[in-house]
Amino acid sequence: MRKTVNKELLNILPSLLKRLSNGEVINIPKLSKELNIPPKTIQDNFKKYLLPIENANIHFDKSLNGWVAKQGFLSETLLSEYEIITMQLLEQGIQKFGRQYILSTQRLFNRFKKRASLTIFRKTKMEQIDKDDEMKLAIIKTAISQKKVIHCQYREKDRIIYPLKIALLEGYWYLFLWDTKHEEIRKYHLKSIQALKIKDETFKIPKNRAIDHLDDAINAYFKDETPFLVDLIVHRKVIKYFKRQPLSKNQTITKALNYGEDYYRLQIWITDEMEIIPTIQQYLPYIKVESPDSLHQQIEKNISNYSNFELPE
Repeated sequence: MRKTVNKELLNILPSLLKRLSNGEVINIPKLSKELNIPPKTIQDNFKKYLLPIENANIHFDKSLNGWVAKQGFLSETLLSEYEIITMQLLEQGIQKFGRQYILSTQRLFNRFKKRASLTIFRKTKMEQIDKDDEMKLAIIKTAISQKKVIHCQYREKDRIIYPLKIALLEGYWYLFLWDTKHEEIRKYHLKSIQALKIKDETFKIPKNRAIDHLDDAINAYFKDETPFLVDLIVHRKVIKYFKRQPLSKNQTITKALNYGEDYYRLQIWITDEMEIIPTIQQYLPYIKVESPDSLHQQIEKNISNYSNFELPE
């Protein structure tokens, strides 16, 4: 049996989406009386067009007897509520044209949605990416996937590089690469790379321990060095921030029982002390270095230097 398409209901879907994003609980029976539309029709359209929306986390809450969503999800994309519903309508409408059109439409919309989500950096503390930078990213991404050598200019010098990984570190875009002249891993700031060209030549990824740890880089201080372990004692007041957003994939958190119930042990591998020093100093006095001792001494030195710092009169 074919389900009825109610034009009035379709027209209010964007406003329902906005109400959900604002934290409102949507009760179907109440909405049915409000719109004079059968509850079953509302339920069907709700499930068909609203539930599949990514990152909205729309679901039925039994305790509230209504539909709820992740509060503020509309603020996490540059798409408006009308644009999102339009895409949902088009995606559902293509179903009758066959599998090939369905797959093509999904790929097209996924690409568009991804681009929309990438531009969220314009609302956050990240450097802005213009069209030239987007072109650089596309060229580099192609070179990485095909293992193609890149010729470019960096700091007014010609370079031949092996691109390894694009990384966003503390709001800035970098390219990790293998420097063929110095035979080591280096990082280039994306906006400073000029005259970017892909050569026909392919490359093999060099055998280097640091290459295996690129995903663990915390910031631009990551170096082509052997990683070492840092052991931190963190108070419960701030440990939640490291749980929500880990510093790197190798981070581990356990209870530091010998320090009491309020403390946790955070361990992480780094290649340079400056990878972790800014974070430690940001959360003082709720974080303490247990090892290595050289890092502990450097933090104490920085605190002492700050205490003794005087501006000229």
